[in-house]
Amino acid sequence: MKDTLELEIPVDERQVDVVYILNDGRIIISEKELQPFAEKFTGMKHNEILNIVQELKPQTDAHRKSIIAIFESREIKTYPNVSKNFHQYNLLNKSGL
Repeated sequence: MKDTLELEIPVDERQVDVVYILNDGRIIISEKELQPFAEKFTGMKHNEILNIVQELKPQTDAHRKSIIAIFESREIKTYPNVSKNFHQYNLLNKSGL
C-alpha cells in the first residue's frame, strides 16, 4: 500500500537516464562527454531514442528510474524501473543484465 505522504510524480517528469557504452566499456552519460565519440553513434535515430524514453516513463514508478543503454555496436537495451540509487552503469555492459 502506498504511503499517503508519498507524492506522485507526473509521468512526463519521471526519470529516464540515457547512457552510451563504448566497446572498451567506457560509460558516457553527458552530452559533453559524448562529443568526442559522436561519430561512433552516428546513424542512431534520435527520434527512436525519444520514443523509447516516452515509452519507459509510464513504466517507471514515481520514485525509481529507467535506463536506456546505447552500445557502440548500435544495440539498445532498456532497464525499466530500477532503483534511483543505481549508478553502476558499467554493470550494464555485462551479459547477465
